[in-house]
Amino acid sequence: MITTRKYVSLFVKDLLVACGGLMVLAAVVLALNSTEMIRGSLLVQLFLGASAFTCFRYALVNTYEVDPKVQTISFYLCFILADVLVILWLWLFADGPLMDKGVLVPFVIVILVVKSMVYAMMHIDGKREAKQLNQKLNEYKQGGDQGDEEL
Repeated sequence: MITTRKYVSLFVKDLLVACGGLMVLAAVVLALNSTEMIRGSLLVQLFLGASAFTCFRYALVNTYEVDPKVQTISFYLCFILADVLVILWLWLFADGPLMDKGVLVPFVIVILVVKSMVYAMMHIDGKREAKQLNQKLNEYKQGGDQGDEEL
């Protein structure tokens, strides 16, 4: 198991790699298709995108062995932070009637409601699966005890 400090340092490293990768990709695309300079707003958008990507990655595809409590906290914290970063990006940089400031509040409310429902279903399903697994384990133990008595 890795420590929380090592976990955070790996997160920061992955964030910097994602930012660098997006920066190189943007520079290549802009060099091939445009003669403009890279604007500051593009750099902020790249950072927000890389941060959201890294947060979603650590929430959904975490491959490090950490304490279960740390993993649960990391899941919720990274998922919420990724959503905040995506909403911040939409609020700051999306144009048009879709992301009007009046539409953003209901959009955030819908995201919160849907995420709450998904978390509740995951929790209920997890409890049901744990109950089924415990039943199967008890049946297996009882079957193993009876096999020992016959010998």
